[in-house]
Amino acid sequence: MVLENKRYVPTLAIRASEMNGLQFLPRATKEKMTPCILLAPWANSASLDKAVERVEKAFRGQSFFLDIDRDYEFTNLESAPQQTLVELLNPANAYKKWCDFVSDHEYIMPCVQTRGQSEREIRAQIERFQEAGRSYCLRLYMNRFPPNVAEIVAAFAASGAADYAIILEGGWTRDPLSLAVWFDGVMSGHLAAIDAAVPTVLSCTSMPKMFTPFDSGISPVEFTNHQLVQQIQRSSNRASIVYGDWGSTRPREPGGFGMRPIDRIDYPTDQAWYIARNKEDEWDFQQAAAAIIASSQWQGNLGIWGEEMIESTAINEELGIDTPQKNVAARVNIHLHRQAFYGAEDIGGMNLDEDWED
Repeated sequence: MVLENKRYVPTLAIRASEMNGLQFLPRATKEKMTPCILLAPWANSASLDKAVERVEKAFRGQSFFLDIDRDYEFTNLESAPQQTLVELLNPANAYKKWCDFVSDHEYIMPCVQTRGQSEREIRAQIERFQEAGRSYCLRLYMNRFPPNVAEIVAAFAASGAADYAIILEGGWTRDPLSLAVWFDGVMSGHLAAIDAAVPTVLSCTSMPKMFTPFDSGISPVEFTNHQLVQQIQRSSNRASIVYGDWGSTRPREPGGFGMRPIDRIDYPTDQAWYIARNKEDEWDFQQAAAAIIASSQWQGNLGIWGEEMIESTAINEELGIDTPQKNVAARVNIHLHRQAFYGAEDIGGMNLDEDWED
């Protein structure tokens, strides 16, 4: 059954920071999660297939949910990968182009594309995935909630408790707990006709959009995603409610040119991110890393790449984190590891039984 023995569904864009953070996780960590990847072109690759290959490299030998990244900003429609992505967004013939793309990649568990579709068209898409032996997903995004939700639910309800999952996506919010009413309303209302045995993921992110307020050393940023999930679990009749978030990132936003960000190091704990940043004293990455390691929040014995990167940075940033993107990659790596093992008594010093791959 999809998501059986999985405790975490992070949503990740196909960007270097997220893919590196995912790739350098131990296998034991990856086995506890099933990411939902948002498809968009990879770097300067020649085809959209390269994006899936990058995910497969990062999450080697394991299946993952895949949805189309509808926040991706098209910049060059003469580019072959961007042309292909436009084709996948075409709803013609029950999103046949999307179904064909999925069939070419064995580890994809597709999110069913429902925009502008009738119940009959959605059922046709589901049947294609079922005939191919694929698990699949219904992903409902709060900020783009579908006007055809009745048709969507009817199509999924018709398949009983088949091998699929539901992801309810709250997107970015200042306060995850403020989404409780929306999550509860969708589950008890719109989704009431869907078998309660179908696992349901609750996802959102509150990673700050601006870091200028964090300027005087180490500042905590708490996130309440777990309290949100626990609150909904107590009131819902659904058999499996799974924790989700954005892996300490947030949805894409319109591009633009800004000032060079001030060097900082982010260190995740179970329910907070600690931001080491000091504009007045002009901390560089090395000083920020040293401050994190000297703080009471530093664990240091997780045995994972992200912590090793921070330790190397404190010695010499050229050995570790020397760009904002590497800081995000290390943060994502630590966050994913902690959330995959959330609730375990002691994740420090575990025998991860795997050599690092470079």
